[in-house]
Formats: sequence, structure tokens, C-alpha cells
Amino acid sequence: MYDPTQVGLLGSEASPPMAEKIVFTFKDDAKDELHAKSKRLVRTSAPFKLAGSTLSVQFLRGVFSRASLCVPAYYYFLGSASARDAAKSSSDYPFKIAQSYSEFSDLNTLTLSCRKLFDHSRKPDLTGGNFSKVSDETLEDHANYWAKTSSRGKDDALIALRFLRRFFSECSQTDTQLLQASSQLQKRIGLLKQHADRAAAHLSLDDYALDIVDLTHFTAACVVVGEIIRSFDTPHVGQTYFSDLDAASYQAAKRVFPQIVKFQMFTNWNVENQARLYWQWGEDLGIDMLLNQIHHAVGGDPKGYV
Repeated sequence: MYDPTQVGLLGSEASPPMAEKIVFTFKDDAKDELHAKSKRLVRTSAPFKLAGSTLSVQFLRGVFSRASLCVPAYYYFLGSASARDAAKSSSDYPFKIAQSYSEFSDLNTLTLSCRKLFDHSRKPDLTGGNFSKVSDETLEDHANYWAKTSSRGKDDALIALRFLRRFFSECSQTDTQLLQASSQLQKRIGLLKQHADRAAAHLSLDDYALDIVDLTHFTAACVVVGEIIRSFDTPHVGQTYFSDLDAASYQAAKRVFPQIVKFQMFTNWNVENQARLYWQWGEDLGIDMLLNQIHHAVGGDPKGYV
């Protein structure tokens, strides 16, 4: 900054000429913004608690979002796993990094999403365990809300919500309970939750007792559940939302890893129609389809591909 008091007047006997002095000051905007955010977000009281149908609505919206995230993560993992041998024999160091990083991070995205979706905690929060214990009265309120947001009636919404409550009751358990359960999906969720819960697994590129079919079954089940939620809560995104996401995710992974095997879960599968049948068939049949059969319906066991 220019300070006129530091500059002598030219020709003045009392104040001989002096060199001009300029002082620059810098403002650290990032530091100031960090301080402001920290001050604003520090807890000053108990956090706001969701309750009733507001809690169940927000939880299922989170499930829909997680299901949407798992689809590209699945295909990027499939692509990077398919490129594993090519990366090992390649002299292209950036390619080696891309393959290794993607395989590691996408697997963790899937297992951490699994742990989040099927958190068995009973605390009053957005967890599968909490949703599995939601009361009939809360489901009634939730069904009324869904009836307003979709073209379906309250009765259909209530049937779908009871189906979802039953599904999360079956799958939102401890890893020990899940690994000892009778269904295939429960065991696979148990394996994925173990991977997410054990810190050593996060630092390893080993398979950690997971096969590609475990990830296929988990992701396909998430898509069906996500589609059920979409059809009632966000019908405006369109009936082909998950089908389009499936196709685009495969193509996106193929651009990065052209070595990806030719395997798509929903190429010949109408996601919207099948998901609707799952809850319309009745809880016992629909739940069994999710727990034991859906991975065969979407194309079989891709284990031989990777």
C-alpha cells in the first residue's frame, strides 16, 4: 500500500526526497472461509432427529441414491478386474495405476455402500435396522405420502413398503447372523459387511474371500429395491432410469477398460416391470427371488469371466 507519510516533498528543505515505499498485504480467503465454516458447523446443541414417516422417506431415498451409485461402481470394478492381467504385463505405468486404483476403490465403494444400506444398528437414524422396525402406523403415513407423489394408490404403496420392511429385516443383521443365515444374499451381504468393517481389508488389494458373483447378486438386488423406491418416490425420472444407468455405466467402464468382459446385468431384463412383480407377487415369493434367485435371472454367474 502507498503511504504518503513515508515520501518526502520534492524540493523541501525540512524533508529531503526519499524512495517510494509500497507495502503489499495478502488476504487468505480460504483460511477465512474455513474459519467461518468451522464456526458455523460446530455443534451447539443436540442434532436434529428425524422421526416417523419423515425418517422412513429419507432412508429409502438414501437407498435409491446408493443403488444408483453401486451400478457404475460394479462395472468399473468388473472392468478393472478384467484388465488385471493386462496391467501386470504392461509397461504402461499410468495404466497400471488406473487399473489398481479402480479395482481397489470400486470394491470399497460397493462394500461400504453395503454396510451403510444394511446397518443393523437400532439407533434412531437412517439405518436398515431402524427401518426394519418401523411401525405399521408409520408405514400408513408413508404410504399416504407416496400415493401423492406417484400415480399409484395408497394400497399399492403400502404393499411395497411392507415388502421393503421385510427385506431390510432379513438383511440388516450382524455379519455373524448373516453368514449363518440360509439365503445366498444374506451370506453375501455378511461377506461384504466384513470387508467394510475390517481395516486391514481397506489396505489390501487381495480378493478377501469375495467373488464377482457376490458383487453381482448384491448390486442386482439393490437395483430392484431402488427401482421399487423410484416408482413411488421419484417417478418423474422415468421408468427406464435403472436400465439406462446400467447400459451407460457399462459403456463408461468400457471406455476406461476396453478389456472388460461382455457381461451386463440388465441387457434383456425390464427392470421396472420385474421390480413391480417382486412386490406384487407377495412377500414370501418376492423376497425369496431377491435372496436366492435374482443373480441367475440377470445373466448367471460371471465368475468365469473374471
